[in-house]
Amino acid sequence: MAPAPYGQGAPITELKNYLKSLQQQQSVIKSTTSNVARINYVPCLEGYQEREELVKAHLSTKPQAQELPTGFPATVDGSLNWTSSDITKGDWLVRLSEDDVKSVETATKSYLGMHDTVNYVSQETFQISESLKVKMQQTVSNLYDRRGFAVIRGLDADKYTPLERVVIFLGLSSYVGSKLGMQTLSKSALAHLTNLRPLYAEGLIKSPGYTNVHMSFHNDTAHIIALFVAGVADNGGGSMVASSAKVYNELAAHKPHVIKTLSEDWKLNRFSTHDFDSEEYYQRPLLYHHAGRPILFVARRPFTGSNPGDSPRPLSLLQAEALDSVHFAAERHAARIQLQKGDIQFINNLAVVHSREEFRDASIGEGAERRHLIRAFIKNQERSYSLPRQLDGAFEEIYPEGVPASQYNYRIDPFNFSSISQGPPATSPSGTNG
Repeated sequence: MAPAPYGQGAPITELKNYLKSLQQQQSVIKSTTSNVARINYVPCLEGYQEREELVKAHLSTKPQAQELPTGFPATVDGSLNWTSSDITKGDWLVRLSEDDVKSVETATKSYLGMHDTVNYVSQETFQISESLKVKMQQTVSNLYDRRGFAVIRGLDADKYTPLERVVIFLGLSSYVGSKLGMQTLSKSALAHLTNLRPLYAEGLIKSPGYTNVHMSFHNDTAHIIALFVAGVADNGGGSMVASSAKVYNELAAHKPHVIKTLSEDWKLNRFSTHDFDSEEYYQRPLLYHHAGRPILFVARRPFTGSNPGDSPRPLSLLQAEALDSVHFAAERHAARIQLQKGDIQFINNLAVVHSREEFRDASIGEGAERRHLIRAFIKNQERSYSLPRQLDGAFEEIYPEGVPASQYNYRIDPFNFSSISQGPPATSPSGTNG
């Protein structure tokens, strides 16, 4: 299934400033109706390549464009710098044994014997075996010392009720990151990533994470993203992860001007209400050098929109090229993980960027077999990265001090009629960037 543009995209300004001849100008003007003059949420390789050539010609007479910004290193080394051919299953897959599964089920039974909600799941209330604790520690090491992502495999999702699945998910996740984050302004702890558009009136579902569209590479506002696979698609829907260090190294070596553009302030829509008509915005870079490491924190949706009714503000040609350069560099080096039902995937959100392939479900409607990932944002208090000051506010909103997880809201099953009548869970996303 080939990706297609999603929404009208953002207009690109200053095109004429990059043209050196009337012939070039006429050529670009012919293209402005499609690829060059707008950048869409779903990246277009042809448009990117055409814009890339314009930027290359413009910068050929500017030697300073080949210099990295002050403080940014030429390369980032270490195990978190990888391309897909470097990856083996041993780098990311943690298999549960029969004894491990028994330990999980015993912990679940014990927890539900004391509580009838998931509000109190923690390491203290979800006690697992010492051997399984070792595997959970291995998972943490995978996130911070190896490749930046991990998958726990061996659970049978169909064996458990929706409540039991969430208890298991949050229980095991607590051993990877003990602090649970909020995902909406209404203190929701869980998000159900699935194609909800067939279940709601047109226009209600805004975020690409709640559709089946091809998602661009991005970071969410989270330290660690945890995903429980409750259902899989009939076709497509592969999970794509790419090393942020590898993306940085490639851009630093071949496109230092992109590093400069990403490290400058960008105007971002305050899109928690998806109001692209609002003049309200804030500014921050998409790339930082902080505490000795570059931190990539990028997303397309605040700049391009992702729905037909969105009207994002114009981007410069350099900004459009920078967004596409990140995506296509990530795509070249990404590892594709076909998640299985019952898997739990963990992503170090500040070490890798992630995306999702377009997918098609087998059917729609209540009780249908569909791709369904339950997501939590967690934080490992001992291993989490120090943040640049520009990100402090956003992360403090996700991981607030003084608000215990017991006070969060937990939506266990989004597919029953009662849940659907509450309205779509994507109306006010706080941490989803897309």
